[in-house]
Amino acid sequence: MYALPRSEAIIETMQASMNPDFDWLKPDDCPDHIPLFQLLHTDARKAARTLSCHQEIASSSAFSLGMLAELDTALSKGPHAYRQLYWEAGLTGQVLYLEAEAIGKRGTGIGCFFDDSVHELLGLKDSQFQSLYHFTIGSPILDERLETLSPYSHLPKERQTNESN
Repeated sequence: MYALPRSEAIIETMQASMNPDFDWLKPDDCPDHIPLFQLLHTDARKAARTLSCHQEIASSSAFSLGMLAELDTALSKGPHAYRQLYWEAGLTGQVLYLEAEAIGKRGTGIGCFFDDSVHELLGLKDSQFQSLYHFTIGSPILDERLETLSPYSHLPKERQTNESN
């Protein structure tokens, strides 16, 4: 289990807010400019699945993540900041989709998750940080339940040519 704080400035605040038993170790092969920290050395697949409403995709992917927002800080700027937090999480999700595609993987947002359980796992006691959005990246698996159609497949053949020009 890892943490990737957005800036060096928030690291101490996160450490003080989270479970005091977390290790906060910098991985040996991580570049210095990336503030990635190992919190626990453990198999987190079961926890990922449970926290993501028991969805298998969270535990069978290469990795699963949850995005935390600095909720209290944002809301001190006004109620409009709540919506902006979700816009930012969505933008981060879009970047993750593109980056996954760029390396031949697939990504998907996980809209259902148990935020209270996420907070409990992390040791968060108040609303300083809020779990906003979850995401997972892994190898693509064809979902036979879904059907992919060509663009304009609902139109008669003669209109498909005209519509796509």
